Amino acid sequence: MRTVLRDLRAFSLLCGIICFSVAASAQCKFTTLNIPGAVSSFATGNNDQGAIVGAFSFTSGSSGFLLFQGKFTQFNFPGSDSTVAEGINNFAQIVGDYFNSTGQHGFVVHNGVFHSISDPAAPSQTRALGINNFGTIVGSAGAFGFRLSNGHFTTIRFPGSTNTVAAGINDSGVIVGTYLNNGDHGFMLKNGTYTAINFPGAEGTSVLRINNEGDMVGTYQLHGDLHGFSLDKGRFLTHDDPNGIATFITGVNKFDTMVGGYGDNTGHDHSFRATCAGVF
Repeated sequence: MRTVLRDLRAFSLLCGIICFSVAASAQCKFTTLNIPGAVSSFATGNNDQGAIVGAFSFTSGSSGFLLFQGKFTQFNFPGSDSTVAEGINNFAQIVGDYFNSTGQHGFVVHNGVFHSISDPAAPSQTRALGINNFGTIVGSAGAFGFRLSNGHFTTIRFPGSTNTVAAGINDSGVIVGTYLNNGDHGFMLKNGTYTAINFPGAEGTSVLRINNEGDMVGTYQLHGDLHGFSLDKGRFLTHDDPNGIATFITGVNKFDTMVGGYGDNTGHDHSFRATCAGVF
């Protein structure tokens, strides 16, 4: 599970590009999710029906999970050593990644049927991170991101970056993620144009998801501490789970419900759901 956290802790930065303000009335109620048998867990995505996906570790391994209407389902890609569920759309198509003897590969699963995803650019270093309602998938393969549509891979690389991860995509085809270039920065790719996204004053920022309303969520680093944030119409807001010492926001749906994870002072990670008012 620490590997999952390290993967998610790719920081990214919209200062001077997008204006911002702070609304004192904005607030979120955080609820820690009960993941049966988990030593550590991390919620990575949610859909508009309230389904949540993620990954958890237990005494003998690690698996992906689906939590929907109070029902918990554990799953692994067949034959894999470990599995992480990363995103889910409104048709219950789940994407993620798994490890086996040949490396790391992405996958998509629907109604219990799994399909492996390996970008030809880096077939043993592929992660599927986000999926929209049209079935378009984004992720990373080696040093750069990808967009997968109708079986065709397109490379996603922020101009001048040495590393790019495409983390989320909405139904308008807008992609968000993180790139590395003299530090970690977030980005948005819309209509072929890349825009850098930097939480004001932060040392690093990651944008991890965008919903169909254009609301974005992610995490940033400031003075060595990790915080969750939302971005709506140029307004950045910080959201920290009061139970943790580090917060990552990895999903948001159209009903302003966010999901993610927080780390505690014992080195364990926990999943949360946050219902918000006055944020988006």
